[in-house]
Amino acid sequence: MKLQSLLLLLTFQGVFSQTLLMNSTDKNTGTKTIITNNNRTGELTGDDTVVRNGLIFFSAGYQKIKTQGNPTEIYFIELNIVHKDNRLGCMKSEDGKVVLIFNDGTKVECMQISEDDCDPIGFNSAFALMPKKGTQDIMKQNFEKLLTADITNIEIYTSEKKIIYNVKNTAKPIIKARFALLDKTIKASL
Repeated sequence: MKLQSLLLLLTFQGVFSQTLLMNSTDKNTGTKTIITNNNRTGELTGDDTVVRNGLIFFSAGYQKIKTQGNPTEIYFIELNIVHKDNRLGCMKSEDGKVVLIFNDGTKVECMQISEDDCDPIGFNSAFALMPKKGTQDIMKQNFEKLLTADITNIEIYTSEKKIIYNVKNTAKPIIKARFALLDKTIKASL
């Protein structure tokens, strides 16, 4: 019983110790960017992976781009994926994607918005919370789902294959807390 209490305490400590990696506004363009940290201690370690069967470090992000007319809002995730498998090919901007699978069986497809990444050891890629040809409304709905639903699996689609990662039970509240911090920060900046 004491071990369970200790694990629960450590999980909640991780949930409440969420921090931001970036919260800035470009003075020239007016673009606002907010990204959560993908670790809890300021130094990335294997303990910060959100999956059981690999190394994926998960950040939540938001960008508001001022253009002529209405501003464009982008809700995204940033994944640092250490794979050490050069047979995976690349994360290509034209067809790279991630699918988040929730505990209720629903899925969110996320399109790659970062540049191509062909590193044979790991990928660092960003994905908008919508499929190709999605809308800002879809991104916002997916963001709101991520505030409350548990992600159970992450499917990564590279140029060569699909990899399925199982999310650790202890990481599920941590991921939601990153989206909650992002939501709180966005609302505070309005």
